[in-house]
Amino acid sequence: MSHSARSLVRPLAWLLLLGYLAFIAEQYHQGYGGAAAGERPFWTDYTPTYGAALLARHEAPENLYYPKRMAAAARVAANAAYDYRLTDEQLDRVGFPPWMYPPTFIVLVLPLAYLAYLPSLAAWLILTAVPYLVAMRRILPDGGLLLALAAPPTFYNLMYGQTGFLIAGLIALGLVQLRRRPWLAGVLIGLASVKPHFGVLIPIALAAGGHWRVFVSASLTVVAMVVGSALLLGMDAWYGFIGTLLFNLEGFGAGAYAWHAMTSVLSTVNLTGASLEFAWAVQLLTSGAMVLLVAAVWYRGRSEPATHGLQCAVLCLAATLAVPLVYLYDLIMVVPAAAWLLADLRARGGRSGEYLCLGGALALILPLYLIASRLGFQLGALPSAALLGLALSRLGLCGRSLLSWRAAPVPPRSGRA
Repeated sequence: MSHSARSLVRPLAWLLLLGYLAFIAEQYHQGYGGAAAGERPFWTDYTPTYGAALLARHEAPENLYYPKRMAAAARVAANAAYDYRLTDEQLDRVGFPPWMYPPTFIVLVLPLAYLAYLPSLAAWLILTAVPYLVAMRRILPDGGLLLALAAPPTFYNLMYGQTGFLIAGLIALGLVQLRRRPWLAGVLIGLASVKPHFGVLIPIALAAGGHWRVFVSASLTVVAMVVGSALLLGMDAWYGFIGTLLFNLEGFGAGAYAWHAMTSVLSTVNLTGASLEFAWAVQLLTSGAMVLLVAAVWYRGRSEPATHGLQCAVLCLAATLAVPLVYLYDLIMVVPAAAWLLADLRARGGRSGEYLCLGGALALILPLYLIASRLGFQLGALPSAALLGLALSRLGLCGRSLLSWRAAPVPPRSGRA
């Protein structure tokens, strides 16, 4: 990228970030005003998280896994966001989701119950953003923080108070430390198991890449978290979580999930009008392909340590394509991958088309929900697929047999990516 282009990108990124903040402030202002006038209350995905913390503080934690108790707790949390009591009619207009996280996540959010709603939301966003911002700064010392803040998935996480910052940050920071501090890397990756489905490809990558110390460290961290949560909350919480797994899976067929906000391959195919069975078949084939791809890339990467950043990008991007339950805010996993790609483009040189692919894929994430809700089709898998293709091209994979591939020589470079 030329110097003139980079000088133009930076102010545009700052304008985009300011636009996010202005829009979010306006939504909060309108939402609170509307609720005071008796309209549907403004609430975010953080509301049930805060409700879960309140319930776990005052009741048996296993009650979180009873939909009626969780819905009641979320209603309490919705009221806690206001200085006045919402009416039952207002609360009935809000759909409160079930609690789908493991008990290890309950331990994480429990301290939020000791703060008022808005201070706890602010604390949640700030604290969970720390690993994300640190990871982005380590991957891309020049411009990583601005990319982290201006990327469209950041908007969705700020807007809805979701978990994306925490999970993407822990995984990316663990991958950054993987070669230098393997035991620390394993701890960070293990902590991300509070939202386990985004880590399904990580053991495959670690095993294929021969990173056994990281594998052991992550496994021990997960075991320690499970044992610790069982001691703190009791085994009934784990029985409740396990008992709801099938119930949550059946939610796809029951229409319990917001398909237009879901960006998985499953949603992409389902919104074309295809049957749910066909959509699941495509999703499972994609998941299998991502398993094989990650295993091959990380295995071949054993002899090419300089391609570590691109391997990490492939892993993060494949994770968003391999799992069926991916929402707009989960695409924050794409942002560290984009940073690794940008670092590689700068280090080895990139064509203008590659920069356009990178920028276009990130930009497409912003209007995904608008496109899906207004036009009825989902493009959510396209940004991840485009960036995955770019990563494979940089690795020398595209157009060659995967089994006969030898990574293109990558000169060693300075920096922490």
